Amino acid sequence: MERNYTFTGDFNPEAVAGVLSIEMILALIANGVVLVITIYQRKSWKQSSTIFFTSLILAHLVLTLYLPFSIAALAAGEWIIGSTDEEKKGTCDFNGFVILFSAYVMFMTLSLISIDCFLFIIKPHLHKGFMSPRVALVLVIIVWIVNAVFFSSGFINGSGM
Repeated sequence: MERNYTFTGDFNPEAVAGVLSIEMILALIANGVVLVITIYQRKSWKQSSTIFFTSLILAHLVLTLYLPFSIAALAAGEWIIGSTDEEKKGTCDFNGFVILFSAYVMFMTLSLISIDCFLFIIKPHLHKGFMSPRVALVLVIIVWIVNAVFFSSGFINGSGM
């Protein structure tokens, strides 16, 4: 394979996999609790910041749910998901897509949160008139779609990630 991302250097892959496993479990618990609390707080859905933070939570959950595949590969020393080399390459590429997609959704959502805070503090009248929950939802949907299209372009021409 022309793009072999084998780990090299002085580190213990099993120890790193163990630390990532603990991080994954804690992230699942923390994000799950915060998401449930956010969903049941109906009053907070009238604020744009709640929409942005929910997007951030969901992107982090997607990233966390795909972390076990990377942990398994790290512990094994190679990508093990798939029975043939072609399947292994496909699942590895898809895992890379999900991780990059989720990370960039989080980055862009953090940018939206920054813009929201800026408008709220510096231009409160503009924030009140412009940044409604509907606008926030549209912006979040645009972020998710743009990232999905951008990162899936590698699969269209067959080059992977």
